[in-house]
Amino acid sequence: MSRIPIAKRPEEKPTKGTPVQVWANFLPITKFQYPQIQSYSLEITNQMRQQANKKDSEAVFLQMCREKKFGERASPAYDGNLVYSVTDLCNGSKSKRFDVCIVTVPAQDDVGRPKRFTAILKYSRPFDLKEMREYIKEKTDQPWDGTIQNILIVLNAFLNSKVRTQHLTLGRKAIFPKPDENRRRFLLGGVELLSGYWQSIRPGWNQLLINVDICHATYYPSGPMLEVIPKVLRLTPKDKEKSKDDLRCGLSRQEIEIISRFFKDVNVTTSYRGNNGIKPKHKVIQITFKSADEITINSQGKRISVTQQYRSEGVNLQYPMLPCVHAKKPKFGDIYLPLEICVVISASKPLDRFDRISWGNKTIYKHSTDEALRSIGMEVGSQFVQLQSRVLPAPKLISHEESEIIPQLGSWDSKRFIKGADLFNWSVVVFEDPKVLPRPQNVHTKQPNITYGNPQGDYAKSLAIAAQNARVNQNRPPQLIICAIQRKINGSSGIHPQIKKICGVDLGVVSQCVIAGNMKGDIVKWRQICGNIALKINGKLGGKNYSLAKNELKFKAEKRDKKGRPSVAAVCASVDATATTYISRYRMNKTLRNEIIETIDDMSIELLEEFKRRNGALPDQIIFYRDGVAEGQFEKVMNEEVELLKRAFVKFYSPKPPPKLTFIIVQKRHHARPVDPKNSGPNGSGNCLPGTVVDSGIVVPQYFSFYLQSHASPLGTARSTYYHVILNEGERPTVLNGDWQRVKPSIENTMYFV
Repeated sequence: MSRIPIAKRPEEKPTKGTPVQVWANFLPITKFQYPQIQSYSLEITNQMRQQANKKDSEAVFLQMCREKKFGERASPAYDGNLVYSVTDLCNGSKSKRFDVCIVTVPAQDDVGRPKRFTAILKYSRPFDLKEMREYIKEKTDQPWDGTIQNILIVLNAFLNSKVRTQHLTLGRKAIFPKPDENRRRFLLGGVELLSGYWQSIRPGWNQLLINVDICHATYYPSGPMLEVIPKVLRLTPKDKEKSKDDLRCGLSRQEIEIISRFFKDVNVTTSYRGNNGIKPKHKVIQITFKSADEITINSQGKRISVTQQYRSEGVNLQYPMLPCVHAKKPKFGDIYLPLEICVVISASKPLDRFDRISWGNKTIYKHSTDEALRSIGMEVGSQFVQLQSRVLPAPKLISHEESEIIPQLGSWDSKRFIKGADLFNWSVVVFEDPKVLPRPQNVHTKQPNITYGNPQGDYAKSLAIAAQNARVNQNRPPQLIICAIQRKINGSSGIHPQIKKICGVDLGVVSQCVIAGNMKGDIVKWRQICGNIALKINGKLGGKNYSLAKNELKFKAEKRDKKGRPSVAAVCASVDATATTYISRYRMNKTLRNEIIETIDDMSIELLEEFKRRNGALPDQIIFYRDGVAEGQFEKVMNEEVELLKRAFVKFYSPKPPPKLTFIIVQKRHHARPVDPKNSGPNGSGNCLPGTVVDSGIVVPQYFSFYLQSHASPLGTARSTYYHVILNEGERPTVLNGDWQRVKPSIENTMYFV
């Protein structure tokens, strides 16, 4: 338990904003008695008496369910660690193990041999689900702790048990139904994009809910290798996809390197069965540079080519000029398989959304007929939940010469910035082939549009004019450089990462990349794009674009940002009254893979010192936004980060009192998607309007949490940000321009960390 209690939701109900009814992608659990669940460990070993891996363990469990090894009426669930069941699986014994069970798992996808395993079931412990019923009640004292976390694991195991036996899976909650052959989608570089579904039980306001969403994943595409290779070799939109007939001309060394990297460690089988009637399974080591005609092997004391070997077995290769798959088997050594006989086995690689989710509920999940859910007495509603939300008014902004701006639907237009940056030495570097850039109309010139001097046709000059009009100071036009670059053949479809590394890391030069396709439209559209580019240029060079109006921002503010890295912790903070100037600090964490900011106190004190140097005083209140923390880590953050901060502030401020601290955890990696079907939002998107707050229904009543849609989303489905106020010492317990806007006049010196 944390020594500092996690903040409770304020008793006073918030009222600011316009009430709006919205839908959310949550299904209500309409009936549930919260039974006691028994758990069992499942020990599985293979024929070598070695512990089975997770994939094999799950296959064994599913086979045991099919064969009714757990009993005729049992509907157990498995999370890869424990087996859960309402009914007894150990014949009444709480200590003795289940009889040793021999399980034979059939070959997957009819490839390879069946596998034999030994399974032993042992009783573990009970789970009393009634604690979850207490947790979701109003005015409860039941905290989020390990017990609640474990109950969610148990419930989600039952929720996803059935569908995981029927579809391709990724993780514990995502499934991917097999797509129609005519609707398969391939990305550049050859990987296949699969669309699937994701579901999870979440605690809500006086009820449990099932959060259902769609998801996507990339997979190595399955099928004959000669059909997959042309897709792998198409690295950019300009590349023409080869046909199988094109492959008769052979593959270049670069192309072989590409497909060799792509297929390394991928499992393949063959288009024929061996003498034992079984399709073999091989893991690719590499693709050979030599062809089937050129590779020789030993056969009855003499050297013959791979082509001759297959001819002696009655197989005449149609593509002997192509390389082979190089694989190995312990008993046979090196094996060379012609590409044309290889078939790739699919493997994972590291309508409207709501309509699709509804279709998935009815045709994929089928909660009403799910035996696992029925076994624990859970009934699920068929309609998404309706929620009462509020749309907060947009904050007013100011631009050049104190001009007031009122955003409309989360966007605004202003031509001039508050403070323009100095841009004395700059260049426009074109990495695109000049031959494909647009040319001026009715002008006889070999130069592309970007180099031509007429303002109507000069795209580079239009950018310079837009920046100058917005108050970005320039003493000369940009130098134009046409750069003929050899695109690296590494599976990447662009050079953007290389440019950013060279400019930002190697040279320390501010850069802004622009997609060449944006310059191929009409000049009017390009001028609009130039305004957005000028925003980024000015901000990166230290200028100020806009700020909140004075009546919206009544204090000095500092802002801080933390972005998680495996072993690096970084923070940044604003150090001016308008929260537009930022400084940053970073440290290397000593413990690898530690999600906690180990030196949060040292970095915060450095930022406070800089704040005092620039403003002449320390802040009276600090609002800290923390990213990258899951619910199960809240206690750890309170004990290790918040405690550290409070001790550091007491010492640094002494003998004066320390600042008030409000600590807010910000989450974006969630699957909640509130929508407003009545108010179509920007451009008829169906997303909630900017400023929409959801603080009931899909959140628990006791904790201070809420969803806020703070920006416009004209395309796609918006992802609201999920805020958890875990410490609330200050008088402004919320996000800037968020909910519960109650600021006392005495609070004039607040510092923001984001």
